Amino acid sequence: MTVVSIGDQVRKGTYPFHSRFHRAVNFRHGDLLISVVNEEIGPGPLNIVVCDLDAGPACGRVAPLEVGAHVVVFGNRQFQFTDNHSYRSTVALDSCNRRLFRHNLSVFGEQLKTMSPAKSLAFLLDEKRTQNFRSGFERAFVDQIRRDVHQIMNGNLLNGVRGLKGCGFGLTPSGDDFIAGLLIGLNLLQQLRGQDYQEIADDVFRTAKAGNIFSNSFLDLARRGLLFGRMKDLVLALMHESEEMVRQSAARLMAIGESSGADLGTGFLLTVCGEMGVS
Repeated sequence: MTVVSIGDQVRKGTYPFHSRFHRAVNFRHGDLLISVVNEEIGPGPLNIVVCDLDAGPACGRVAPLEVGAHVVVFGNRQFQFTDNHSYRSTVALDSCNRRLFRHNLSVFGEQLKTMSPAKSLAFLLDEKRTQNFRSGFERAFVDQIRRDVHQIMNGNLLNGVRGLKGCGFGLTPSGDDFIAGLLIGLNLLQQLRGQDYQEIADDVFRTAKAGNIFSNSFLDLARRGLLFGRMKDLVLALMHESEEMVRQSAARLMAIGESSGADLGTGFLLTVCGEMGVS
């Protein structure tokens, strides 16, 4: 194994083991998680990407992660890295072609409507997709999501966030993924419009924070505008690239989890389009 990249929010220290999965080993960093991941998951603010990662079985603990100035100790092995391995998680918008951005947002919206997993939150963009939710529980889920997103988009932001918090299944439930997309959208709008949305983002984070460390880590990074690789690639494609690059970036985002990437993208799109006046 060798280090491919190390997130710009990974600090020197010793971090106790938290959990392990097929493609990631997680270590606790206060209320957040630092993750050693493979190249398929890719870079992120708190990710250490290594090639040929063998996370091993889901059960069993591993030694604490140690991060030094230019060395990582993982699984009792040392891995050197340099400043060139640092992954920059922020997006600096030096210029913006707003016409291109609006057009690319519409392309992204079509990708969400047509290519999202069947039971993602993309039904918020296309009513016909509600047909994928058939059981009584699933219909109640759809109704709850609709009500709370309607509140968010009609001035009752924190009430809507409270309703979405923890709604759904998985390591990061659909409602939490939507909120993360909302926070990323607010951060982007802050740069585009020159308005300060940080207080709003902080309120959203405090309202959404719960007992799920996976969601809490994701939400905290989102409110600070710190993006994992696939989301950063999408934002840059929306700002500067062709339709095909937007489609490719969208496909990579939507490949995350059962529906996490699509749910995140839906929250992001509705937030940005709501402010930008794009339908």
